[in-house]
Amino acid sequence: MSFKRSIVKLAAAVSIFLTGASAAAAVMPSSVKADEVVQASTTKQKRNKVVKLVKKQIGKPYIYGATGPSGFDCSGLTSYVYKNAVGKILPRTTYSQIATGKSVSLKKLKKGDLLFWGNYHVGIYVGNGKFVHAPAPGQTVKEQTLASFYPSAAKRVL
Repeated sequence: MSFKRSIVKLAAAVSIFLTGASAAAAVMPSSVKADEVVQASTTKQKRNKVVKLVKKQIGKPYIYGATGPSGFDCSGLTSYVYKNAVGKILPRTTYSQIATGKSVSLKKLKKGDLLFWGNYHVGIYVGNGKFVHAPAPGQTVKEQTLASFYPSAAKRVL
């Protein structure tokens, strides 16, 4: 999406918020629909909720097979966060989660994208080159940089 179109969508979203959907039509080109602007805003809000909830889990112990809220394994963490942040049900295992959503380039990650290391580990991208995951027995849920543990794939489920 071009910068100009992004600005137009932002202006439309602000217009919808301040004065209602009909005012948005006045600032949007005919190729951009008000419901697209609302959809984009809603999706961004959902991504932010996912990030907020996964960050609240930092420090909780890794427990094999655990799905929270007091401890997690990696796919238990992602399942718990998506279900409780935005009501989205993900498959229980990493192996099944990697088969969901839309593949995303690692260069175009957005908050909330699922990150995979093979089909054996999953975490959630939280922005600014960082992700949160439940790494391994004896460790806790933690935030790390992509540079420290670079994923092999990413999926967008929102």
